[in-house]
Amino acid sequence: HWGMAACYLFMFSTAIAWNVNDELMKTLVGPHKAVGIALLGLALLRFIWALLQLRHRPYNNFIAKAGHFALYGLMLAVPIAAMIRQAGRAQENQAMIDIGNNWHGELAWVLLVLVAGHLAMTAWHHHKGEPILARMLGKNA
Repeated sequence: HWGMAACYLFMFSTAIAWNVNDELMKTLVGPHKAVGIALLGLALLRFIWALLQLRHRPYNNFIAKAGHFALYGLMLAVPIAAMIRQAGRAQENQAMIDIGNNWHGELAWVLLVLVAGHLAMTAWHHHKGEPILARMLGKNA
């Protein structure tokens, strides 16, 4: 969880940096792609782990379940859209390039908004005295 959070911080930082200064893309795009591939693998493992742990999860209301489902979906969809674009560039397939161009960045910003909501809800539940942070830190509460 926390390692992936650090990787996502890096991913959004690089994307923001090159949106502010185009020249930065030349040096940041390689590490951005490498971390993105690693995050796809980690997201797949995390999704499998979540499926295996369904019985052990605490009760969540529909909104929390939908939020987590959307987070997992976007953690998979964002790098897949980028990989479709890369494959399209290698094959000179404009339709594939367009899929990546139209969806990768847009879905990534939606993911960022959901992550912000995830953080806000974590803080809210902690404020209410619920042991959510202890659980996220791997401590039995």
